[in-house]
Amino acid sequence: MRREIQIIIKLAPRVLAYRSFRRKIMQDEKIDEDEMQKEAKMLTDTIIDLGPTFIKFGQVLSVRPDIMPEAYIRELSRLQDEVPPAPYKEVEETLKEDLGDEFKVVDENPISSASLGQVYLGVASDGRKVAIKVVRPNVDKLVAKDVKIMKRLLPLLALVLDKAFVDLMKTFVDEFSTRIFDEMDYNKEANNLRRLSEFLKGYGGVKVPSLIKSTKHVLVMEYVKSIKITSDEVSVSDRRYLSYKVFKLFMTMLLNNDYFHADPHPGNVGLDDQGKLVLYDFGMVGKIDARTRSLLVRAYFALTSFDADALVSVLDELGAIDPYADREVLTQGIELFMQNLQGIEVDQMEVEDFLDISNQVFYKFPLRLPYKLVLPLRMISVLEGTCRKIYPDFNFLEFSEKLLEEEGYKTKVILEQGKEVFDNVKKKIVDLLIGRKKKPVVPLRIDSKNRKILPQVIIVFAIAVYLFTHEAVLAILIALLGLSFIRL
Repeated sequence: MRREIQIIIKLAPRVLAYRSFRRKIMQDEKIDEDEMQKEAKMLTDTIIDLGPTFIKFGQVLSVRPDIMPEAYIRELSRLQDEVPPAPYKEVEETLKEDLGDEFKVVDENPISSASLGQVYLGVASDGRKVAIKVVRPNVDKLVAKDVKIMKRLLPLLALVLDKAFVDLMKTFVDEFSTRIFDEMDYNKEANNLRRLSEFLKGYGGVKVPSLIKSTKHVLVMEYVKSIKITSDEVSVSDRRYLSYKVFKLFMTMLLNNDYFHADPHPGNVGLDDQGKLVLYDFGMVGKIDARTRSLLVRAYFALTSFDADALVSVLDELGAIDPYADREVLTQGIELFMQNLQGIEVDQMEVEDFLDISNQVFYKFPLRLPYKLVLPLRMISVLEGTCRKIYPDFNFLEFSEKLLEEEGYKTKVILEQGKEVFDNVKKKIVDLLIGRKKKPVVPLRIDSKNRKILPQVIIVFAIAVYLFTHEAVLAILIALLGLSFIRL
């Protein structure tokens, strides 16, 4: 009960302040941006004071633009999963129970410590150096208690906030409670390590520590010495290249594999003495299917080409639009936001501007961030910050264009869009012709005059598409559509 009261006392003023800002945003009233920024900072500081569960909660909330406005997103994104370590004596019993005499800690000061676990340098019975990761003492009990309190307090939100927000938070808390318990199960982290190690086996210039042993509370890995990727000790002549190397590694996992490392902050990426990137901490690993990957790339191209219609179509396919939302009104609203960026070349666009417009669209319109997109967006957000620390002039959008070209995704997107145009145009024309016959049950027949004219019209349209867009593949697909009617 004491913990519950502590949480209410600390969060109540922040929730009431948030309510005021939310009402003004939803009603298009003027907002004091400086005041909202101060309030967002106070919420972030409060989350830090409330401990490990809420730090993790805030980290995931920082990539939910459908829940939090931009000022809050910026402040929450500074939450770091680095906290003072617990005394060694408090974890010693867990280490002995799970490892016995097979492994021994050689330094009671941890190599690193986070909100849920800490890592020690150890040695195996055969003399090998190992890294031993152990869950922080009693953190599982604290997390379980905090999650129960969150769920108990959720109904109180309905007294001060709108139903749409409360419904979003209920779903968010359920998703969060599953994810945080997964992160505390080191057998699951061991499986993540195996998957990514297998995928990166043929990827040059990367080292993944080998797995030695795992239990639910302890993980033993090969010890791989490195220096933090953002350290001043990193001596490379080309920091731009290094930032792209890190960027490409994580984006390659996202674009080409079912599983990807979702926490690329500087503490999880090192550089060894051979110049190889070293990956650490596989507790936060996301899963994404091929269809979702393709839709994300299409959404990116729609945004960078300021195509509101295409963006709404992709968001619909991703399940990000409220079923009852008016798509035409949504498209018009997104077009207005996009006008703020018109005239800016993609490679000159600051990622903050790009993310700002995305976050505003999600917050103000009837959009919801699907659960399957939370970790991909979090990874991208953290990755951008890490690469900027390596190379201050890092441009996320410019490097994205480069990578997507290298991976051939632009061609894939054009082919998919061309196929959709092909299918939609053909369907409309066939429906139109059936409608003229007014006998939909009768097989379609086109007279000789139409058979000659229709293909010619479509082929002329294909030529026009090429002249205006210079997209040869799309033009060819439309031309093929025209040729297909010759056989009808």
